[in-house]
Amino acid sequence: MIAGDAPMSVEGHRLIQEILKAAQTVHSKLGCGFIESVYGRALIIELKNTDFRIEREKLIKIWYGSKIVGKHFLDLVINETVIIELKAARGIMPVHAAQMKSYLHATGYPMGIVLNFGMPELQWELLQSQPAAAGL
Repeated sequence: MIAGDAPMSVEGHRLIQEILKAAQTVHSKLGCGFIESVYGRALIIELKNTDFRIEREKLIKIWYGSKIVGKHFLDLVINETVIIELKAARGIMPVHAAQMKSYLHATGYPMGIVLNFGMPELQWELLQSQPAAAGL
């Protein structure tokens, strides 16, 4: 499922396709039932076969005006472009999409993908950052 109206570049499309291919391979080999960190480590192994830059548990700062009000670790960041949020849940819930939208807003990255390994079939939702409205 894809949320967001922004057109995707050819490179962005290739990146997402490779991530989904790797995630599907991981899900096919491991199935459902493990915790998120297991899938994360396996996904990194699969993605090492690509030329992507992979950052695991990337620390981001949450700003409120000029003040830092929190910090968060992103599961994975690929090519400083795509945030990957790993789930091992009964399904992708609206709160997971809201969480990703917050990450996109906080980082300025153009895309994020929620991968859920917790079901018999891999589930995913791609979100794209929304351009800021003029004057806001």
